[in-house]
Amino acid sequence: MAEPQKQRKEPDIMKLLVIGNRVPWPLHDGGAIATYGMLRSLAENGAEVHFFTFNTKKHFAEIATIEKYFGFCKVYLQPLDAGVRVGKALLNLLTGGSYHMERYDDGRAALALGELMDSEGFDVVLVEGLYSVPVYLRAVSARRYSTPAAYRAHNLEYQIWARLATATANPLKKWYLQLQAKRLQKFEQHTWSTFQAIVPIVKTDAHAIKQYLEGIKSTSQTEKSTPTTQFHTYQPGIAIERPFAFIHKPLSLFHIGSMEWQANEQGVIWFLQKVWPLLLVKYPQAQFHLAGKALSKSDPRFFQTGVINHGEVPDAEDFMQQHGIMIVPLQAGSGIRIKTLEAMALGVPVVSTTVGAQGLEITQSQELILADQPADFAQAIAHLLGNPAIAQQQTTAARVYVEQYHNLKRNTAELLGFLRECVNL
Repeated sequence: MAEPQKQRKEPDIMKLLVIGNRVPWPLHDGGAIATYGMLRSLAENGAEVHFFTFNTKKHFAEIATIEKYFGFCKVYLQPLDAGVRVGKALLNLLTGGSYHMERYDDGRAALALGELMDSEGFDVVLVEGLYSVPVYLRAVSARRYSTPAAYRAHNLEYQIWARLATATANPLKKWYLQLQAKRLQKFEQHTWSTFQAIVPIVKTDAHAIKQYLEGIKSTSQTEKSTPTTQFHTYQPGIAIERPFAFIHKPLSLFHIGSMEWQANEQGVIWFLQKVWPLLLVKYPQAQFHLAGKALSKSDPRFFQTGVINHGEVPDAEDFMQQHGIMIVPLQAGSGIRIKTLEAMALGVPVVSTTVGAQGLEITQSQELILADQPADFAQAIAHLLGNPAIAQQQTTAARVYVEQYHNLKRNTAELLGFLRECVNL
């Protein structure tokens, strides 16, 4: 097949194809917020943005929604049911592949993607996260594209599942999660070696990927002919329109996050079982407000003293500013938590585990407080509840940090500069 000719209206405008695995709307979870913000900022920074993505049953978007909120780019939707199916999950045990990836490996979508790339002649392709990789690899496997492609690594995905497996008590479930984590690791590492440009969101992930690639390159017989992988750390930026305002809420703390993500659910349960009883000893009138996408108000696990289950709330920023201290009790995870950045930007004090603050270049007790043991976590919350002046100092430092490291427009402009260098535009 002949190489498609690029049809450019203006030579200085980058024609960019972003490949995603879901429509990032509504903005009720960190992943959607980060992807939507990046897409919009790419367009605002002067790129001609095309967005090819699955329209899954779980995150289904109507055409009217696309027309209303995605007018800054051209969107190509492919229907997909990526839900977990017990039969397919069991059959996967015999295939040796990653079930996580098989759910997004769709032949019809790959055909449509290949035809799109043939017809449009993009300058560069940006593959958005690991779950977007299968359809891209299938689309290009039968073609010889010269179009450069970069992989944006949201996190080390296998690491999250390995940590979830470690914290799982059920022996059968633990075994299955460990197996899938190993298979996912194999696919993820193959992905790293496939792309000549990788865009992690945190420096620790960039370091881990570089170490792996240097290791396989040192043992390769074709080391001299292997192109050097280019890296650019693109820290997610946020656009907060609501003004910074520290509001002390005595005896109030909260967690907000999508309960569709198993790591959030696991973290909240750890907090309620291990930390909350300790805090109630000192503050028996304290209230813990819980909210998030797919959070059931009737879930019996959250019927505890002082726990108020709000379910899914219409305005996350408003919720955060109304309920005092934000807790991030993650025991498994990777990358950066966007909700944490939002809280830091809004003037909300934060207590987090080390895993929950992974990727943030913060100073302990300056921008937020880190604690991993239940007693330490409870003490950190109590410290902020009893010292509003210290909580306010923390939020002021946190806002400065977000403005310095997570400026959406500036960070995206730097990303575009990196892509131009990689493709020699």
